[in-house]
Amino acid sequence: MLHFGKKEGRKFSIWKIFLDYVFPKQCFGCQNEGEYLCSACFDKIELLENKCYLCSGGTSNLGVCNLCQKESNIDEIIVSSHYDNELSSKLIEAFKYNFVESLGETLVNLIERQVFEKQLFSRFENKVFVPIPLHKKRQIERGFNQAEILARLLAKKHGGFIELKLLKRKKHTLQQAKLTREERLVNMKESFIVQGQAEEIVLVDDVLTTGATFSEAAKVLKMAGVKKIICVAVCHG
Repeated sequence: MLHFGKKEGRKFSIWKIFLDYVFPKQCFGCQNEGEYLCSACFDKIELLENKCYLCSGGTSNLGVCNLCQKESNIDEIIVSSHYDNELSSKLIEAFKYNFVESLGETLVNLIERQVFEKQLFSRFENKVFVPIPLHKKRQIERGFNQAEILARLLAKKHGGFIELKLLKRKKHTLQQAKLTREERLVNMKESFIVQGQAEEIVLVDDVLTTGATFSEAAKVLKMAGVKKIICVAVCHG
């Protein structure tokens, strides 16, 4: 939950009224009123098949092949749908860039389908959720961290807790969406520091593309003693 002072709260209320006008609560798929994604359209979003989401080379029940596990320090990846899916991309963009915060529940429900399919939390005891952090400058510009909203909702659903102090972003990077694969890898180098300890964690973000952000975060976390890292995102694209 985001907290605001009185002045900021009034501004936020006005902004919410504006968003309700621009984005009335209707299905992003069929435009029926009442919810952002009706059950029929929800069911039309196909789950991603098992593969390595980092190299796309063959199938992998863990979402990451043996070679990429070693190179990325990621033990498992769970992603729900493909970003090229028109409906998924609309939901992400409205949530991330227009701050339709209540879409967080819808996006977490998409994640939950894959989490249930993989039986993740029957295999993962210590449910510590860590959102990919934004740099202070980017957070001020955007006003919120979309990964934190998703992590909070996942923690609430699964009786876990969210850890906001463990992973910090120390470098203000360019937006990954505007970069090539090679540029993304360079852009994320030495972006994170770890302040604390944990045994097992679930790293959370909205979109996984090349995996550069997750991989750089996982590297410093493993160096700090984290033994198991599972990365969770809504979309891959």
